[in-house]
Amino acid sequence: MIVRDEEYLDFSKVPESRGIPRGLYRVVIVGILVIFAIGGAVVMTSGYGHHWPYNTTLRVPLNNSQP
Repeated sequence: MIVRDEEYLDFSKVPESRGIPRGLYRVVIVGILVIFAIGGAVVMTSGYGHHWPYNTTLRVPLNNSQP
């Protein structure tokens, strides 16, 4: 004999969302700030160790010997 469980699963309703947690907004804002901070650091340090094209660039020795 087949006995039905007393608990009936109701699939007629769609589950309701509780929304986006407030902590997620904070994490997203901090992440965006970190992205811009890293980008700014890259832009600020991009000139370090580079010889930009001008007249004396061709005079920079490419090996470690003294001129």
